[in-house]
Amino acid sequence: MQNKLKKKLKQKEFYCVKCRKRVLADDICVQMLKNKKVKGGVPTLSGYCNNCDTLLYKFIKHADKSKLNKKFGKC
Repeated sequence: MQNKLKKKLKQKEFYCVKCRKRVLADDICVQMLKNKKVKGGVPTLSGYCNNCDTLLYKFIKHADKSKLNKKFGKC
């Protein structure tokens, strides 16, 4: 299976699994997903697809969490 995403996604861009393409998301916010292996959880950006209203997630680095939290806000 080839990697369809040849370029990195931009900050407000997500990959929608349902539409199978890159989309711009609405209502983007920073969220912590629970994970048993990582204490405190894993930081993600989450939003909704403009085309099909599917919930989208994108994992982010712990170092970028505070910067993106100021920009987008918490869920």
